[in-house]
Amino acid sequence: MFPTLKEVQYYTPQKIVFGVNAVDKIGQYIKEMGISGKAIIVTDPVLVKTGMVDRVVEALKKDGFAVAVFDQGKPEPDNIVCDEAAEFARKEAGNFVIGLGGGSAIDIAKVAAQLLVLPGKTEDYLVNTSFPKKGAPIIAVPTTSGTGTECTMYSVITFAKDGIKGFFGTPTILPDMALVDPTLTLSMPPKVTASTGADALAHAIETLMAKQENPFTDAISLKAIELIAEALPVAVYEGNNLEARVKMSYASMMAGKAFNDPGIVEGHAIAHTLGSVYHVPHGIGCAVALPHAMEYNMGHCMEKMALMAKALGQKTDGMTVREAAQAAVYGVKQLLEDVGITPSWAPFGKKEDIPMLAEMMTESPWITAFYGWSKRPMTKEAAVELLTRSYEGRLGDRLY
Repeated sequence: MFPTLKEVQYYTPQKIVFGVNAVDKIGQYIKEMGISGKAIIVTDPVLVKTGMVDRVVEALKKDGFAVAVFDQGKPEPDNIVCDEAAEFARKEAGNFVIGLGGGSAIDIAKVAAQLLVLPGKTEDYLVNTSFPKKGAPIIAVPTTSGTGTECTMYSVITFAKDGIKGFFGTPTILPDMALVDPTLTLSMPPKVTASTGADALAHAIETLMAKQENPFTDAISLKAIELIAEALPVAVYEGNNLEARVKMSYASMMAGKAFNDPGIVEGHAIAHTLGSVYHVPHGIGCAVALPHAMEYNMGHCMEKMALMAKALGQKTDGMTVREAAQAAVYGVKQLLEDVGITPSWAPFGKKEDIPMLAEMMTESPWITAFYGWSKRPMTKEAAVELLTRSYEGRLGDRLY
Protein backbone atom coordinates (compact mmCIF):
# COMPACT_ATOMS: atom_id res chain seq x y z
CA MET A 1 0.00 0.00 0.00
CA PHE A 2 1.32 3.45 -0.89
CA PRO A 3 1.95 5.44 2.33
CA THR A 4 -0.65 8.16 1.60
CA LEU A 5 -1.23 9.26 5.19
CA LYS A 6 2.17 8.46 6.64
CA GLU A 7 4.16 11.18 8.38
CA VAL A 8 7.91 10.71 8.13
CA GLN A 9 10.95 12.59 9.42
CA TYR A 10 14.40 12.68 7.85
CA TYR A 11 17.63 13.32 9.71
CA THR A 12 20.85 13.77 7.80
CA PRO A 13 24.19 15.49 8.44
CA GLN A 14 24.31 19.20 7.70
CA LYS A 15 27.11 18.50 5.23
CA ILE A 16 28.24 15.38 3.39
CA VAL A 17 31.50 15.33 1.47
CA PHE A 18 32.13 12.28 -0.74
CA GLY A 19 35.18 11.86 -2.90
CA VAL A 20 38.46 10.13 -3.62
CA ASN A 21 41.19 11.82 -1.54
CA ALA A 22 38.62 14.20 -0.02
CA VAL A 23 40.14 13.57 3.41
CA ASP A 24 43.21 15.58 2.40
CA LYS A 25 41.00 18.71 2.44
CA ILE A 26 39.21 17.93 5.70
CA GLY A 27 40.43 21.14 7.36
CA GLN A 28 39.00 23.25 4.54
CA TYR A 29 35.61 21.54 4.78
CA ILE A 30 35.48 21.97 8.56
CA LYS A 31 36.30 25.68 8.28
CA GLU A 32 33.51 26.09 5.74
CA MET A 33 31.10 24.92 8.44
CA GLY A 34 32.28 27.58 10.87
CA ILE A 35 33.85 25.02 13.21
CA SER A 36 37.08 26.10 14.86
CA GLY A 37 39.41 25.26 17.75
CA LYS A 38 41.10 22.03 18.75
CA ALA A 39 40.20 18.72 17.11
CA ILE A 40 39.99 15.49 19.09
CA ILE A 41 40.40 12.48 16.82
CA VAL A 42 38.86 9.26 18.16
CA THR A 43 40.35 6.22 16.45
CA ASP A 44 42.00 2.86 17.20
CA PRO A 45 45.53 1.40 17.32
CA VAL A 46 45.17 -0.43 14.00
CA LEU A 47 44.52 2.78 12.07
CA VAL A 48 47.48 4.45 13.76
CA LYS A 49 49.73 1.71 12.36
CA THR A 50 48.34 2.11 8.83
CA GLY A 51 49.37 5.77 8.73
CA MET A 52 45.78 6.86 8.16
CA VAL A 53 45.68 8.87 11.37
CA ASP A 54 48.85 10.74 10.41
CA ARG A 55 47.27 11.57 7.06
CA VAL A 56 44.27 13.20 8.77
CA VAL A 57 46.40 14.97 11.39
CA GLU A 58 48.60 16.46 8.68
CA ALA A 59 45.58 17.61 6.69
CA LEU A 60 44.14 19.33 9.77
CA LYS A 61 47.40 21.00 10.76
CA LYS A 62 47.84 22.28 7.20
CA ASP A 63 44.72 24.37 7.80
CA GLY A 64 45.81 25.55 11.22
CA PHE A 65 43.95 23.14 13.52
CA ALA A 66 45.48 21.88 16.75
CA VAL A 67 44.92 18.13 17.14
CA ALA A 68 44.98 15.49 19.88
CA VAL A 69 44.48 11.79 19.17
CA PHE A 70 42.65 9.26 21.34
CA ASP A 71 43.76 5.95 19.81
CA GLN A 72 42.29 3.43 22.25
CA GLY A 73 39.04 2.72 20.46
CA LYS A 74 37.97 -0.91 20.21
CA PRO A 75 35.43 -3.05 18.35
CA GLU A 76 31.95 -3.39 19.86
CA PRO A 77 32.62 -0.46 22.25
CA ASP A 78 31.27 -0.27 25.78
CA ASN A 79 30.49 2.62 28.10
CA ILE A 80 33.97 2.43 29.69
CA VAL A 81 35.88 3.20 26.49
CA CYS A 82 33.41 6.00 25.74
CA ASP A 83 34.14 7.50 29.17
CA GLU A 84 37.87 7.21 28.53
CA ALA A 85 37.54 9.03 25.20
CA ALA A 86 35.39 11.72 26.77
CA GLU A 87 37.83 12.26 29.63
CA PHE A 88 40.69 12.53 27.14
CA ALA A 89 38.73 15.12 25.14
CA ARG A 90 38.01 17.13 28.30
CA LYS A 91 41.63 17.08 29.48
CA GLU A 92 42.82 18.16 26.03
CA ALA A 93 40.25 20.98 26.01
CA GLY A 94 38.93 19.93 22.63
CA ASN A 95 36.36 21.94 20.73
CA PHE A 96 35.09 19.31 18.32
CA VAL A 97 35.44 15.56 17.78
CA ILE A 98 36.38 13.58 14.68
CA GLY A 99 35.46 9.90 14.57
CA LEU A 100 38.00 8.20 12.29
CA GLY A 101 37.54 4.49 11.72
CA GLY A 102 34.84 1.88 11.44
CA GLY A 103 31.44 2.14 13.05
CA SER A 104 32.87 1.49 16.49
CA ALA A 105 35.28 4.45 16.45
CA ILE A 106 32.59 6.78 15.13
CA ASP A 107 30.08 5.53 17.71
CA ILE A 108 32.59 6.31 20.49
CA ALA A 109 33.23 9.73 18.98
CA LYS A 110 29.51 10.51 18.95
CA VAL A 111 29.31 9.87 22.68
CA ALA A 112 32.58 11.66 23.48
CA ALA A 113 31.35 14.77 21.66
CA GLN A 114 28.30 14.92 23.91
CA LEU A 115 30.27 14.38 27.10
CA LEU A 116 32.75 17.06 26.09
CA VAL A 117 29.94 19.51 26.84
CA LEU A 118 27.68 17.61 29.24
CA PRO A 119 28.56 16.43 32.76
CA GLY A 120 28.64 12.82 33.92
CA LYS A 121 29.39 9.51 32.26
CA THR A 122 28.07 7.47 29.37
CA GLU A 123 25.90 5.17 31.46
CA ASP A 124 24.10 8.17 32.99
CA TYR A 125 22.59 8.83 29.57
CA LEU A 126 22.66 5.39 27.93
CA VAL A 127 19.85 4.10 30.14
CA ASN A 128 17.56 6.62 28.39
CA THR A 129 19.14 6.21 24.91
CA SER A 130 19.53 9.98 24.53
CA PHE A 131 21.22 13.20 25.61
CA PRO A 132 19.32 16.32 26.75
CA LYS A 133 20.98 18.64 24.24
CA LYS A 134 23.46 18.83 21.40
CA GLY A 135 27.11 18.45 22.42
CA ALA A 136 30.27 19.48 20.62
CA PRO A 137 30.38 19.26 16.81
CA ILE A 138 30.98 15.77 15.38
CA ILE A 139 32.81 14.98 12.14
CA ALA A 140 32.52 11.36 10.95
CA VAL A 141 35.22 9.91 8.69
CA PRO A 142 34.53 6.22 7.99
CA THR A 143 37.30 3.79 7.02
CA THR A 144 34.93 0.87 6.42
CA SER A 145 31.81 0.44 4.28
CA GLY A 146 29.23 -1.01 6.62
CA THR A 147 27.43 0.75 9.42
CA GLY A 148 26.65 4.02 7.67
CA THR A 149 26.95 5.57 11.13
CA GLU A 150 28.44 8.69 9.54
CA CYS A 151 24.87 9.55 8.49
CA THR A 152 22.81 8.22 11.40
CA MET A 153 21.58 9.36 14.79
CA TYR A 154 22.47 6.01 16.38
CA SER A 155 25.42 4.77 18.39
CA VAL A 156 25.61 1.15 19.57
CA ILE A 157 27.26 0.91 23.00
CA THR A 158 27.54 -2.18 25.21
CA PHE A 159 26.91 -2.03 28.94
CA ALA A 160 30.24 -3.24 30.38
CA LYS A 161 28.62 -4.55 33.56
CA ASP A 162 26.51 -7.23 31.86
CA GLY A 163 27.60 -7.32 28.20
CA ILE A 164 24.16 -6.29 26.91
CA LYS A 165 24.21 -4.18 23.77
CA GLY A 166 22.48 -0.85 24.26
CA PHE A 167 22.25 2.13 21.96
CA PHE A 168 21.75 5.84 21.70
CA GLY A 169 19.08 6.95 19.27
CA THR A 170 18.82 10.74 19.22
CA PRO A 171 19.34 13.56 16.70
CA THR A 172 21.84 15.16 19.10
CA ILE A 173 24.49 12.63 18.03
CA LEU A 174 23.91 12.97 14.29
CA PRO A 175 27.27 14.03 12.79
CA ASP A 176 27.46 17.62 11.70
CA MET A 177 29.58 16.52 8.76
CA ALA A 178 30.22 13.16 7.13
CA LEU A 179 33.39 12.96 5.07
CA VAL A 180 33.45 9.77 3.02
CA ASP A 181 36.71 9.06 1.21
CA PRO A 182 36.81 5.59 -0.43
CA THR A 183 40.62 5.58 -0.40
CA LEU A 184 40.43 5.10 3.37
CA THR A 185 38.76 1.71 2.81
CA LEU A 186 41.43 0.29 0.49
CA SER A 187 43.39 -1.32 3.32
CA MET A 188 40.41 -3.22 4.76
CA PRO A 189 41.19 -6.95 4.89
CA PRO A 190 38.81 -9.34 3.10
CA LYS A 191 36.98 -10.61 6.18
CA VAL A 192 36.32 -7.10 7.47
CA THR A 193 35.21 -6.01 4.00
CA ALA A 194 32.77 -8.93 3.87
CA SER A 195 31.31 -8.46 7.35
CA THR A 196 30.92 -4.69 7.07
CA GLY A 197 29.41 -5.06 3.61
CA ALA A 198 26.90 -7.54 5.03
CA ASP A 199 25.94 -4.95 7.63
CA ALA A 200 25.25 -2.38 4.92
CA LEU A 201 23.21 -4.94 2.98
CA ALA A 202 21.18 -5.70 6.11
CA HIS A 203 20.46 -2.00 6.64
CA ALA A 204 19.18 -1.58 3.10
CA ILE A 205 17.03 -4.72 3.10
CA GLU A 206 15.63 -4.33 6.61
CA THR A 207 14.67 -0.72 5.86
CA LEU A 208 12.53 -1.95 2.97
CA MET A 209 10.72 -4.33 5.35
CA ALA A 210 10.22 -1.76 8.13
CA LYS A 211 6.99 -0.08 9.16
CA GLN A 212 8.08 3.45 8.20
CA GLU A 213 9.45 2.61 4.76
CA ASN A 214 8.46 5.20 2.14
CA PRO A 215 9.31 6.13 -1.46
CA PHE A 216 12.38 8.15 -0.46
CA THR A 217 13.94 5.37 1.64
CA ASP A 218 12.83 2.68 -0.81
CA ALA A 219 14.75 4.33 -3.64
CA ILE A 220 17.92 4.78 -1.62
CA SER A 221 17.76 1.24 -0.20
CA LEU A 222 17.24 -0.43 -3.56
CA LYS A 223 20.17 1.43 -5.10
CA ALA A 224 22.33 0.47 -2.13
CA ILE A 225 21.41 -3.20 -2.63
CA GLU A 226 22.27 -2.96 -6.32
CA LEU A 227 25.68 -1.42 -5.60
CA ILE A 228 26.49 -4.02 -2.92
CA ALA A 229 25.52 -6.92 -5.19
CA GLU A 230 27.82 -5.52 -7.89
CA ALA A 231 30.75 -4.48 -5.75
CA LEU A 232 31.01 -6.49 -2.54
CA PRO A 233 32.59 -9.67 -3.99
CA VAL A 234 35.04 -7.55 -5.99
CA ALA A 235 35.97 -5.46 -2.93
CA VAL A 236 36.47 -8.63 -0.85
CA TYR A 237 38.70 -10.45 -3.30
CA GLU A 238 40.30 -7.49 -5.09
CA GLY A 239 40.70 -5.06 -2.24
CA ASN A 240 42.61 -2.42 -4.18
CA ASN A 241 39.84 -2.08 -6.79
CA LEU A 242 38.93 1.58 -6.32
CA GLU A 243 35.69 1.39 -8.32
CA ALA A 244 34.41 -1.37 -6.05
CA ARG A 245 35.45 0.60 -2.96
CA VAL A 246 33.67 3.70 -4.26
CA LYS A 247 30.48 1.72 -4.87
CA MET A 248 30.64 0.16 -1.39
CA SER A 249 31.27 3.55 0.25
CA TYR A 250 28.23 4.99 -1.52
CA ALA A 251 26.13 1.95 -0.61
CA SER A 252 27.05 2.04 3.06
CA MET A 253 26.33 5.76 3.32
CA MET A 254 23.04 5.43 1.42
CA ALA A 255 21.85 2.51 3.54
CA GLY A 256 22.65 4.50 6.69
CA LYS A 257 20.65 7.47 5.42
CA ALA A 258 17.80 5.14 4.48
CA PHE A 259 17.30 3.45 7.85
CA ASN A 260 17.73 6.62 9.91
CA ASP A 261 13.95 7.15 10.02
CA PRO A 262 12.25 3.81 9.18
CA GLY A 263 14.59 1.82 11.45
CA ILE A 264 15.75 -1.78 11.15
CA VAL A 265 13.93 -4.92 12.16
CA GLU A 266 14.19 -8.57 13.17
CA GLY A 267 17.58 -9.28 11.62
CA HIS A 268 19.21 -6.72 13.87
CA ALA A 269 17.26 -8.04 16.84
CA ILE A 270 18.90 -11.42 16.28
CA ALA A 271 22.31 -9.81 15.66
CA HIS A 272 22.17 -7.82 18.91
CA THR A 273 21.08 -10.92 20.82
CA LEU A 274 23.99 -12.96 19.46
CA GLY A 275 26.34 -10.04 20.01
CA SER A 276 25.27 -9.64 23.64
CA VAL A 277 25.58 -13.33 24.50
CA TYR A 278 28.42 -14.61 22.29
CA HIS A 279 30.09 -11.32 21.26
CA VAL A 280 29.50 -12.18 17.60
CA PRO A 281 30.85 -9.29 15.48
CA HIS A 282 27.97 -7.07 14.45
CA GLY A 283 28.29 -7.50 10.69
CA ILE A 284 28.48 -11.29 10.99
CA GLY A 285 25.45 -11.31 13.29
CA CYS A 286 23.50 -9.31 10.72
CA ALA A 287 24.59 -11.64 7.92
CA VAL A 288 23.64 -14.75 9.89
CA ALA A 289 20.15 -13.37 10.49
CA LEU A 290 19.37 -11.57 7.23
CA PRO A 291 17.96 -14.24 4.88
CA HIS A 292 15.95 -15.72 7.76
CA ALA A 293 14.51 -12.32 8.67
CA MET A 294 13.57 -11.87 5.02
CA GLU A 295 11.77 -15.19 4.96
CA TYR A 296 9.98 -14.27 8.20
CA ASN A 297 8.63 -11.11 6.55
CA MET A 298 7.74 -12.69 3.20
CA GLY A 299 3.97 -12.66 3.79
CA HIS A 300 3.62 -8.87 3.94
CA CYS A 301 6.67 -7.92 1.90
CA MET A 302 6.51 -9.91 -1.34
CA GLU A 303 6.35 -6.97 -3.73
CA LYS A 304 9.25 -5.19 -2.03
CA MET A 305 11.26 -8.40 -2.00
CA ALA A 306 10.59 -8.90 -5.71
CA LEU A 307 12.19 -5.48 -6.23
CA MET A 308 15.10 -6.57 -4.03
CA ALA A 309 15.59 -9.61 -6.28
CA LYS A 310 16.01 -7.38 -9.33
CA ALA A 311 18.43 -5.14 -7.44
CA LEU A 312 20.42 -8.23 -6.49
CA GLY A 313 20.71 -9.16 -10.18
CA GLN A 314 18.29 -12.09 -10.08
CA LYS A 315 16.54 -12.85 -13.38
CA THR A 316 12.89 -12.54 -12.40
CA ASP A 317 11.26 -12.36 -15.84
CA GLY A 318 8.35 -14.80 -15.97
CA MET A 319 8.34 -15.33 -12.20
CA THR A 320 5.34 -14.74 -9.98
CA VAL A 321 5.76 -12.14 -7.25
CA ARG A 322 6.20 -14.93 -4.69
CA GLU A 323 8.86 -16.66 -6.79
CA ALA A 324 10.73 -13.38 -7.22
CA ALA A 325 10.53 -12.74 -3.46
CA GLN A 326 11.96 -16.19 -2.79
CA ALA A 327 14.69 -15.46 -5.34
CA ALA A 328 15.66 -12.44 -3.23
CA VAL A 329 16.09 -14.61 -0.13
CA TYR A 330 18.27 -17.12 -1.94
CA GLY A 331 20.11 -14.34 -3.77
CA VAL A 332 21.14 -12.83 -0.43
CA LYS A 333 22.20 -16.25 0.87
CA GLN A 334 24.34 -16.80 -2.24
CA LEU A 335 25.89 -13.33 -2.06
CA LEU A 336 26.88 -13.91 1.56
CA GLU A 337 28.36 -17.31 0.77
CA ASP A 338 30.23 -15.80 -2.19
CA VAL A 339 32.11 -13.55 0.24
CA GLY A 340 32.80 -16.32 2.73
CA ILE A 341 29.93 -15.89 5.20
CA THR A 342 27.67 -18.83 6.02
CA PRO A 343 24.30 -17.60 7.33
CA SER A 344 24.38 -19.71 10.49
CA TRP A 345 25.42 -18.86 14.05
CA ALA A 346 26.34 -22.48 14.83
CA PRO A 347 30.09 -21.65 14.95
CA PHE A 348 29.48 -19.17 17.77
CA GLY A 349 26.92 -20.73 20.10
CA LYS A 350 24.96 -23.78 21.20
CA LYS A 351 21.57 -24.95 20.01
CA GLU A 352 20.50 -25.68 23.58
CA ASP A 353 20.78 -21.95 24.29
CA ILE A 354 17.87 -21.17 21.96
CA PRO A 355 15.19 -20.94 24.72
CA MET A 356 17.37 -18.48 26.64
CA LEU A 357 18.09 -16.46 23.47
CA ALA A 358 14.39 -16.43 22.55
CA GLU A 359 13.55 -15.09 25.99
CA MET A 360 16.10 -12.30 25.51
CA MET A 361 14.69 -11.55 22.06
CA THR A 362 11.20 -11.10 23.48
CA GLU A 363 11.92 -9.71 26.97
CA SER A 364 14.99 -7.46 26.82
CA PRO A 365 13.99 -3.86 26.06
CA TRP A 366 17.27 -3.39 24.17
CA ILE A 367 16.14 -6.08 21.73
CA THR A 368 12.39 -5.56 21.64
CA ALA A 369 13.00 -1.92 20.67
CA PHE A 370 13.59 -3.16 17.10
CA TYR A 371 10.02 -4.45 16.90
CA GLY A 372 8.74 -0.89 17.17
CA TRP A 373 9.91 -0.58 13.57
CA SER A 374 8.63 -4.02 12.50
CA LYS A 375 5.37 -4.73 10.73
CA ARG A 376 5.04 -8.25 12.13
CA PRO A 377 4.70 -8.80 15.87
CA MET A 378 7.35 -10.97 17.52
CA THR A 379 6.33 -13.87 19.75
CA LYS A 380 8.48 -16.28 21.71
CA GLU A 381 7.45 -19.09 19.35
CA ALA A 382 8.52 -17.04 16.33
CA ALA A 383 11.80 -16.14 18.03
CA VAL A 384 12.51 -19.82 18.66
CA GLU A 385 11.74 -20.62 15.02
CA LEU A 386 13.97 -17.83 13.72
CA LEU A 387 16.83 -18.76 16.03
CA THR A 388 16.51 -22.44 15.11
CA ARG A 389 16.53 -21.73 11.40
CA SER A 390 19.42 -19.31 11.63
CA TYR A 391 21.38 -21.82 13.74
CA GLU A 392 20.75 -24.62 11.24
CA GLY A 393 21.14 -22.33 8.22
CA ARG A 394 17.78 -23.62 7.01
CA LEU A 395 15.67 -21.81 4.42
CA GLY A 396 12.53 -23.00 2.69
CA ASP A 397 9.45 -24.95 3.86
CA ARG A 398 7.93 -21.62 4.79
CA LEU A 399 7.88 -20.21 8.29
CA TYR A 400 4.33 -20.92 9.58
